[in-house]
Parts: sequence; C-alpha cells; structure tokens
Amino acid sequence: MNQEETQLKQLLERSRQQLTRPFSDVQRRLLSVINITYLVLVLIFLVGEKLATGSYVPDNRLWFVYGFVWITNLISGVYAYLSLKNSKVTIFGKLLDFSTLKSNSRIEQALRWASVLSLMLMSVANLVGIGNPSTDSLLTDFAMAHSLIVLSAMMLGRRAMLSWSVIVVVILIYVTFGQLGYSYRFHYLTPDESVRFERALEQRQVWALNRQAVLRANHLNPPQASRYFNIWIIFITVATATAYFFAGVTLDIFKIIPEVTDDIKDAIEATKLAEERRLLQQQESLSTELKALKAQVNPHFLYNTLNYFYIKSQEVDPELAESIIKLSEIMRYSMREDFNTARLSEEINYMKQFISLHQLRYPMYIDFSVTGDVDNKKILPFLLIGLVENAFKHGNMTNPNHPFVIKVNINADRIEFFTSNLKNKKKRFESNHIGLSNMRQRLELSYENYTFDIQDTDDTFSCNLIIYS
Repeated sequence: MNQEETQLKQLLERSRQQLTRPFSDVQRRLLSVINITYLVLVLIFLVGEKLATGSYVPDNRLWFVYGFVWITNLISGVYAYLSLKNSKVTIFGKLLDFSTLKSNSRIEQALRWASVLSLMLMSVANLVGIGNPSTDSLLTDFAMAHSLIVLSAMMLGRRAMLSWSVIVVVILIYVTFGQLGYSYRFHYLTPDESVRFERALEQRQVWALNRQAVLRANHLNPPQASRYFNIWIIFITVATATAYFFAGVTLDIFKIIPEVTDDIKDAIEATKLAEERRLLQQQESLSTELKALKAQVNPHFLYNTLNYFYIKSQEVDPELAESIIKLSEIMRYSMREDFNTARLSEEINYMKQFISLHQLRYPMYIDFSVTGDVDNKKILPFLLIGLVENAFKHGNMTNPNHPFVIKVNINADRIEFFTSNLKNKKKRFESNHIGLSNMRQRLELSYENYTFDIQDTDDTFSCNLIIYS
C-alpha cells in the first residue's frame, strides 16, 4: 500500500468518525439526561408516596418495576457519563478505557434498550392502573407513554417506536372501552355512588339537581372518557408521524454513513487490486515478448560472425563491408541487457543504421532531422524505432515530393518525436496494431506525463509523440 492510498483510507475513516460522532454523542447525552432524570424521579416518587400515604408504593408489584428502572438507568447513566468523558477506570484489577469501549455498538445498544424498555415497563404499569386505586390513569398517565414515542425513535429506531405506539394505542383502547366505557364520566365517586347520582339526575331528584348546579357553577362538570381518548389518539398519531419522518430519518442517515464509507473503501481497494493485476499482466507480457525476441537467435554469435564477415569483405567489396558493419551496429544495440533505459543518442544511431541498410536496397526519400542535446536524455530502448519500422513496413518512401519525415526535437523539459509517411497502396499488409498497442502499454508503464497522437488518413500516416521530463 503506497502513501497516497494510506492517506486516503485514513481520510475516509476520519470522515466517518466526524460524521457519526456528533449524533452518537447527542444520543449519549440524551440517554444520560434520561438516566439521571428517572434515577431522581423514582426516589422522589417513593418519598412522596411515603409522606402522603404512609407507604412507599401503593402496590408491592411496583417494587420490581421501580427497582428494575432504577438499576438499569444507574448502569446506563454511569456508562454514558464515562464514555462522554473518555474516562479510564480500573475494575477488579482490569483497566477499562471508555474512549475505546464506547465504539462497541453492542454494549451501547444493549444499555439503550435496557434503559428505554425499563421506562416502557413503568409506563405500562401506570397505563393499566397498577397501584392506582382510582380510574384516572386515562387522564394523565398516557403523557409518559406519549413522550416515550419520540425517545424510542431517537434511541432505538423506527421499528421500536412503531411497536411502542401500537402497544400504547392498544392499551388506550382497552382502558377506554374495556375498563371504563366510552361514555364513562369522571365524577370522582365510587361506582355505586356514580350510578346512584346518575339515576337521581334522571329522576330529577332535588339533591342531585342541586349538586349538579353547584358543580356547574364551579366549572366542575365531570369529563367523559371519550374526550381523553380522542385527545390521546391525536397526540399519539402526531408524535408517531413526527418521530417516523424526522427522528427516524436522521437515525437512518447516520446508520448509512458507515456503510457508505465502507463501500468507498471497498471500491478503492478493488480498483487498486485490479490496477495492480493489470500492470503486472502488462509487465509480464512485455517481458515475455522481449525475451522471446532476444531468444530467437544467439546475438553474441551473430554479432561476432558479422564482425568476421566485415573484416573478410573489406578488401573484396567495401560496399558490402559497410552494410555488414551497419548491421553489426544494429545487433550490438539489440544485444543490450537493460531493456528499461537507454541514451537517446543510442536510439537515434540505431534508427540511422536501420535506415542506411534499407537505402542500400533501393532509393528512398527520407527527411531525418535531429535538434537539441541527445546525449543527456534517456529513453526506453526500441521505443522510437518501432514507429520507424512500422513506416518501412506499410509506407511508400519512393516519392520525392512526399518523403518519409522523421523529426527529433530535444528540449530541456521534453522529447518530441514526429513521423509522417505516405501509405503503400500497391503492397498492403494486414495490420493488427499489436506494435502500437504494446508501445502505448510501455509508455503507460514508464512515463507519467506524455502525449501520443496518431493521424491515419487514406493516403498518409503520422505519429506525434511527446515525452515530458
């Protein structure tokens, strides 16, 4: 892994943490506030009940409910506080670093569920009237259940919120229609007294009418269960819709962020591996091709043989000797062990010897020009000669008005190489463009900044290669 890839992955990880940390911290702060609130309120409730009624709880079953709520909120509150402070605590001789523990989503989710579910349990006890000797739970106790709708959406998610909303509505329907009756009036009388009072009103008894007049004069008309049922249905519906479309969407967005960053990391890794495989295949292909070309003949044997022929032919046929020495120079360059770099002057000399050999066969019109310092520039071996060989194979160089043009221009920051030739329409070779394709691969592997343009018309073929240093 190179430095750029490492930095990119570190950037993605930091971005994910920066995007998710604010929401996670808000959840921890909200949870800690809830924990502290209910730890204090449970104690206040117990003391208040003791002072008011002489007993801490009106129903012994509430000891289990309040005990469960208090213990779970205590544990969750301590965990949330230590996580927000990034504290380090030693427990039973083991050091716990909460700066790393808070990243453990399983622990945090378990504590969130435990805290909220304990509150839901307490709310259900209130809704069904456990410990409440009167029938007024419909009036006030649904307020806590209503507040838990938004809380459950923020802390547990949409599904938990919808499940809790359904539970609250079912209990509301049960209390309204099952326990009380939709037309039930809250007289704050015993059931027998309420029946007697309603019957006396129907019979127009004086005491009942007088009592009704006093209640109305003091605005103490008994409300019906239907009124509270209608109000709570509206409250619950609005709270559920709000939590679903806003709190739920926010929660889902922050759940998606880690998945998106993980997908980006996976895509980068996959692209990196694919590019490494592609480059490796190209390198292996080019290496195999060059080795195969080199292995076609024993170059040392051929080079030494050509030198022998040159010496023997000097006295017999000087022109033949000159041709042999040119071929020998070409073989000397081909015998090189380094296929990664060569001096530009060597490549240009190779091209000149190659052209001279062809000109010995028949007249050719070639415009070959070199400008600049060729001795201090490096280039891939056999890179430029490939374009020259391609021109000799497919081109027509017998027209004096359209010579084969080869231009090499060397500047401080670049090497410019240009060729242009007429096409040979009499003798056409079927081209598969493997040579040009291999040349592009070698350029891609060896140079970061270059341009390679080809102009192919019906009559001419030209190449313009610029390699920037």
